[in-house]
Amino acid sequence: MCGIAGYLGDFAAELLPRMNQAQAHRGPDGQGVWSSGRVGLAHVRLAILDLSPAGHQPMSDVRGRVTLVFNGEIYNYRELRARLEREGATLRGSSDTEVLVELLARHGRRCLPWLNGIFAFAAWFADERRLLLARDAAGVKPLYWTRTPAGFAFASELKALLTVPGVDLTPDAQAIASYLTLLYAPGERTPARGVRKLRPGDFLECAEDGAVRLASFAPGHYREEVQAFPRATAVEACRHYVSQAVRRQLVADVPLGGFLSGGVDSTTIAHHAVRHLAGGADYPCFSLDPRGGEAEGFADDLPYARLVSTRLGVPLHVVGLAEESLDELDELVRSLDEPTPDPAAFATRAICAAARDRGVKVLLSGAGGDDIFSGYRRHQALASERYWGWMPPPWREALVDLSAQLPRDNPAGRRLAKLFGHASAPPAERLASYFLWLDDSVLAPALAPGFREELRRFRSVDTMLDALATLPTGVSRLNQMLHLDRSFFLADHNLNYTDKMAMACGVEVRVPFLDPDLVAFTERLPDDLKQRGRSGKYLLRAAMRGVIPAEVLDRPKTGFGFPLRRLLHGSYGRRLRRLAAEGRLDATGVFQGAGVIALLEADARGEVDAAYPLMGVLCVESWLRQFAGR
Repeated sequence: MCGIAGYLGDFAAELLPRMNQAQAHRGPDGQGVWSSGRVGLAHVRLAILDLSPAGHQPMSDVRGRVTLVFNGEIYNYRELRARLEREGATLRGSSDTEVLVELLARHGRRCLPWLNGIFAFAAWFADERRLLLARDAAGVKPLYWTRTPAGFAFASELKALLTVPGVDLTPDAQAIASYLTLLYAPGERTPARGVRKLRPGDFLECAEDGAVRLASFAPGHYREEVQAFPRATAVEACRHYVSQAVRRQLVADVPLGGFLSGGVDSTTIAHHAVRHLAGGADYPCFSLDPRGGEAEGFADDLPYARLVSTRLGVPLHVVGLAEESLDELDELVRSLDEPTPDPAAFATRAICAAARDRGVKVLLSGAGGDDIFSGYRRHQALASERYWGWMPPPWREALVDLSAQLPRDNPAGRRLAKLFGHASAPPAERLASYFLWLDDSVLAPALAPGFREELRRFRSVDTMLDALATLPTGVSRLNQMLHLDRSFFLADHNLNYTDKMAMACGVEVRVPFLDPDLVAFTERLPDDLKQRGRSGKYLLRAAMRGVIPAEVLDRPKTGFGFPLRRLLHGSYGRRLRRLAAEGRLDATGVFQGAGVIALLEADARGEVDAAYPLMGVLCVESWLRQFAGR
């Protein structure tokens, strides 16, 4: 894991060290720069494989045809190395970086589908005078890019692009609105109009004349036919693919450990890690004791994490999270690069910092399990449509009216309101609406009139509706939702804040559930092996029955129980009122202070559930101040 940056254009070579410095936290183990004519590459290193100087970057192949900066891990690099050696290649070190640069030199971008890993990289092809960027199919590793009058530039983190002259940092209205309604900007947009994200599974080619080509190398989601697996066959296959994924991702030349919430996903990963490592002593685990989750509708994870650590024989380090973390909001936004209003990022940072303090540089996470096996509450909500979706339009409109009257000051009221809030919408819009935290119409009065006008024809679900339209005919509604989960919620939200928080601490996070073979297997599963009744992750639970504690398998779905709603009407609310009173919200050109306070007061009365969007107001204000100079 590392940080990469660079350019192709009329930039000074002195830009490269500045880009490295801006994201030095991603690579505390070394730095390097390389430039030739109008191209420059920069790299900061977090050494995980081949800790010797042979792993130093930027790295060129033996003939100097390709020069590479690479962030991530190629888990099947040993198999790819053997292939190269059969082709006559002579490799000098033992890193996956050297394997990748030699593959690119011999096969160009044709090798991209062969890579099993998490990565973002940039490669300069000297003979062809072109720059190739690529990002892994799951979107685990981020990559930002921009075009300026001087040329093309890229970086692992947006903050590194702040050092590039001429970047357009004008707020992107559609992205900003999405952070407030969805908590993330789906697709290629970022908070800055002039900066874009490379989407998961995409590559970008930039020619020396500035021409840019974007395309995908990854297979589309849910393109294969669903198979009628016998239950016993599916259970055995699930065990095989999960075990294989964990084994692949244990490769490291440094100490590793894992997240352990005591849920099905993290416990499954820990079980297989302990089995492959032949004991739990080499797999320290980390769990959070956040306190105060009951008001958010979440059960306490810690007792389950302690139970699992005892059964598996793994050390468990419990990490506290003080409410004073709220005073670190500016630092959080700075680390995230984006105004992501999710306090789960605090938890990820706290766990990664504790791991690094104990010398652990790699953590395995259970992220992705819900997104491939079906484990979120919105999947249950979608399943409930079979009980009311048959209703004629007038009846469904009555459900919408009823939901508007429900109080939002308790978890049950919030969930029912979300379930029926779009009951009368067309099927695709109704499906996409489950991802919304706040409707665009409810947000509108909190926005400045000019900013609101920019959004006149925009809806936060538009990108999702476009994505649904690309799916083959006949894909089930559950798989349609999982497609949106993986394309946007997972890649643009969960994986993004996980990467940024972990790398801020110099820690690499791996996600075995997103192994390509495991993901492809789950895409072929029929719906009733993913979700049965109100039970999500049916097949994963069946595969782990008798293997991990029944108490874990049968516990209800929970999440990170940060007491956001209570704090919103405490320190967060006071900060919002102060910003409004001082005119600082109006000064952003994005918000209307009086409208924000009206939304805050409506939330306090239980008329709307705007806790996360209101946290988003604070995050956007912080981002505008730190990144855009507003």
